[in-house]
Amino acid sequence: MGAVIPLLTIWLVLLSAPALSFGADGHRIIAIIAENHIRAKTAAAIQEITDGKSLATLSLWPDRIRHLPAWRQSKYWHYISIDDHEKFDDFPRNPDGDVLSSLEYFFAQLKSAELTRQQRLEALAFFVHFVGDIHQPLHVGRRDDRGGNKINLKWLKLSKTTNLHRVWDSLIIDSETLSPEEYSQTLDTASPVLIKQWQSSGFLDWARESKNLRDHVYNFGAGAKRTPIQISPAYIDRNKPIIEQRLLMAGVRLGDYLNRIFDPVSRKQ
Repeated sequence: MGAVIPLLTIWLVLLSAPALSFGADGHRIIAIIAENHIRAKTAAAIQEITDGKSLATLSLWPDRIRHLPAWRQSKYWHYISIDDHEKFDDFPRNPDGDVLSSLEYFFAQLKSAELTRQQRLEALAFFVHFVGDIHQPLHVGRRDDRGGNKINLKWLKLSKTTNLHRVWDSLIIDSETLSPEEYSQTLDTASPVLIKQWQSSGFLDWARESKNLRDHVYNFGAGAKRTPIQISPAYIDRNKPIIEQRLLMAGVRLGDYLNRIFDPVSRKQ
């Protein structure tokens, strides 16, 4: 699943290319929260794989390489298309892959003892990134509007139009003037009971949660019939708490799944 690119190339691309998706800040926030919820053995294993690079840095790589020829197929792995009337137990899947199949694949890869360090680094980068992607509601999107990419919008007072997917990927998050470190600290306050509840779920549960948020995503309020639709402060105020909870849930769950991979014995104690 994917090609081999020299390790040095990975980090050169990481450091030089522009960032995309759940906003770079969104992925960083999720990774920072995850690092707050991993055990010492897990942290040590990750440090060995990444040569000391943070999960926040690693989480950006899959977006930055998906248009490179060697990784072109990976562009399908960031999302899954499912229409409103379809159910997850019986709907057409993309034969080139999707975010659900990719999470399952890279989770299994990371538990394998047969991977080279290069393969393990790539698998870790993809897994960390895709846990974030599946928690963004429009990465579990409708086919007809391509997960909100075909819905043109006006964002507050900006003159240029944008699209609904970008609003949920980055614009609402960016409206909060906090660094990823500050934002993650603000969000990471869930109770132990809630954390345990969130961690008793799997990839398919996360996809269902994202799909079930469509009533919020597509509720634009008064004036929604105008083209392009105007995103209002009220829309942002209603939906920012939803996005923030998804970021927190993703981070908490990512930390748990990394413990399942790298420190499964301690996790069960």
